[in-house]
Amino acid sequence: MSDLHDRFTAAVQPLAELVGELDAEVLRLEKELSELRELRRNVKQVLRTLGPKPEPKPRPKAKPITQDQLSKKNRVLAHLSSAGYTPERDITAPGLKDNGLGDPPISLGMLYGILDDLRDDGFLRVDRIGKGGQKIYRTVAL
Repeated sequence: MSDLHDRFTAAVQPLAELVGELDAEVLRLEKELSELRELRRNVKQVLRTLGPKPEPKPRPKAKPITQDQLSKKNRVLAHLSSAGYTPERDITAPGLKDNGLGDPPISLGMLYGILDDLRDDGFLRVDRIGKGGQKIYRTVAL
């Protein structure tokens, strides 16, 4: 019986050594794969950094301002200069609409656009953003 056991152990021993060698080879290949993946990530980052950038999309052309829009903008500008709006006083589109800009009435959406135009022209600045994302303006130069 002992002789049979020794022969069986002798036959299995090379298989156990082979499993150890295979485990070592798998670990080496996993480490090499990890290094190659890191190298690929680095090369892709270099390509993104140095590669050609996509062309920016052309900006849409602004619509020409109509005479009606220009007169409403001038009415708002005249109201701001005559109603005592100091640089310390908040200006909002709903506040202007409630403050009586005369006839014909100016829609709230139009007032938002007019205030943005006056900001772009340098007459107003955005002081802060109020509740709900509403812009609160202050006068700069009237």
